[in-house]
Order: sequence, then structure tokens, then C-alpha cells
Amino acid sequence: MYWAPKDLSEALTKKILTNDGSLKRKKGEIRYGLEMLIILIYQVVIVLSLGFLLHIFSYTLLCLVSISIFRMFSGGAHFSKFNHCLIASIFLILAISFSSKYFPSITDIDYWHIFSYPLLIILIIRYAPILFKKENIFNKTQKKRNKFKSISIALLLMILSFFIPITYSLVIGQVLIYQTFTITPFGTSIIHLLDKKLLKRG
Repeated sequence: MYWAPKDLSEALTKKILTNDGSLKRKKGEIRYGLEMLIILIYQVVIVLSLGFLLHIFSYTLLCLVSISIFRMFSGGAHFSKFNHCLIASIFLILAISFSSKYFPSITDIDYWHIFSYPLLIILIIRYAPILFKKENIFNKTQKKRNKFKSISIALLLMILSFFIPITYSLVIGQVLIYQTFTITPFGTSIIHLLDKKLLKRG
């Protein structure tokens, strides 16, 4: 058995359907859910382990939780291959965590969020959620619900950032900026362009 999430999820789905044939109609949903769970487990284990080794564990934990919860409802562009997605997400989370811990000591940016947050909310209202392949799974009501949840989560994270130390506030700010970038037309075009180049090299 291969350890790629797609292969593991397919193998586990077959076992589940063998034990309970009544779930055959939900085969696609089961496989997709298992694949997302396996990807999340891989990402959590690797990111937190590296965060611990680099002495930025609390920053990586906050970053991981914030981006996972927000992205769950906002959606966003991503790379098509698992390995590319995993490497990109690990690099992103570590970069956000590391820069948040050390950047405030270089420059004073206490009020940066006052200028950036309103723009982010406007962009989230305009573009969230971005679903791509999952577009057909959700109806209009569900999409509106996801938009509302995306806005609510973003607002809660923004409010939280005002009551925590500036270094942790920067984690939340960078998470919101990056994730909002992935749902804008410009952001999706950039990520898909990089994805095509990586696929050609592969």
C-alpha cells in the first residue's frame, strides 16, 4: 500500500464498503472525507514537529488552527498534487510563524491591522467561498452559509488579534492576508500558474 492520501483513502473506502454495502452511494463522499483527514494528519504532525524543533511551536499551532478553520469555509486555490500542496503549506506555516516571532523586533507596526482588516473583509464578502472541484456539491444556500461562516471566522480572528501579543497577532494577520489572497481572481491565477509550471517540471 502506498502512503499517499489518495491511495490510503481509496484502500480504506474499499474496506468500509466491504463491511457495509449500504454505503456504496456515498463512496465518493467517504473517500474525499478520508483523504482530507489523512492530509490534515500528515500536515499537523510534520508542521508541529518542525515548529517544536525550531522553537516556534506555539506560533505554528496558532497558524495551523487559524488557517485550517478559515479555509474550511472560505475555500481557496491550491496545488493539484499532494506533495506540492504539503510542501507549500508546511513552508507557508513555518514562514508565517518564524516571521511573526522575529519581525516585530525589526519594525514597529502596532496599528497595521486597522488599515488591512477592512480591506480583507470586503474581499471575503466579494469572493468567498471559492470551491473549484467541490462547486457542484454545494447548492446556493450552502454557499451563502459558507460565506457567512467565512466572514464570521475572519471577524473573530481579527477581534482575537487585538487582545493577544503583537507577535501572535501577526500570525493571525498573515493567515488572513494569505488565505484571502487565495480566493481572489489574482491570487488564484498566480497559484494556478505556479501549479502548471510545477506539473510541467514533474
